Amino acid sequence: MSTWRDIWKKSLKANRLYSLDPKKGNNAFAELQDEYEKKKKDGMIHYAIAEAYEYRHELDKALEKYKLAKDLFPVDHWKEVAQKTIDRVSQNQTAEDFFDKNNFKDLLWYTYQKVYEYVYLDDFVRYVCLSAISRADSEWPLSLVDFRSVLELQIKSTFHETVQKYIYEQNYSLANIINELKARKLISGGIANAMHKIRKSGNAATHQMKLFDDGDENNYWNSFDKDDSNNLNYLLTILEFFNNYNRENNIKLPD
Repeated sequence: MSTWRDIWKKSLKANRLYSLDPKKGNNAFAELQDEYEKKKKDGMIHYAIAEAYEYRHELDKALEKYKLAKDLFPVDHWKEVAQKTIDRVSQNQTAEDFFDKNNFKDLLWYTYQKVYEYVYLDDFVRYVCLSAISRADSEWPLSLVDFRSVLELQIKSTFHETVQKYIYEQNYSLANIINELKARKLISGGIANAMHKIRKSGNAATHQMKLFDDGDENNYWNSFDKDDSNNLNYLLTILEFFNNYNRENNIKLPD
């Protein structure tokens, strides 16, 4: 993993810790800055701190850090992300108020913000999901593959014992484990349906790689409708479910 991605992943853990326990979060961010910022200040650390401040409604502190993150980001894409967040927080608006969820690009950034707010999800799941969303506008099929991975990783994290028992007793597949969770009434029919939609879209994106392998890159990218908001809405439904389930059932993530 590149240093930048390593920073992003560790920043998300510190973000979760601060959101739930500021003392632990401050220690985690201090360690992260000691580890990396002696060499070069990194905008992603400060962006993650800002998101944690916002989660706890410390908006003045959040805005200051968002602005610092924008200044430190070396890439225009990430400066745009930071500026959009600065605009939203400056107007004292939540993601629900600020983004037009009928617009695909706005829905992407709404989803991006919600993932930061879902601090009861597995840290690596949040990292993979945010990474997929951040490049979805240009690499939508690969994002669909990642969304499927996000689903499978979070199922294994939240329902570890059920998954392990199922693997031991039967041949494992994601489709079968979703059906098993539904049969055990651990998930509703609506959540199971959303999971199957994400699973199938990820499978389709993976299978379409043959077009890319055959050298027809344009056909590969054009074989998907980038402006398909349904998958993002299914993903949001799933992530919200897991965030609430983990919180309500006091499922702990490692410090």
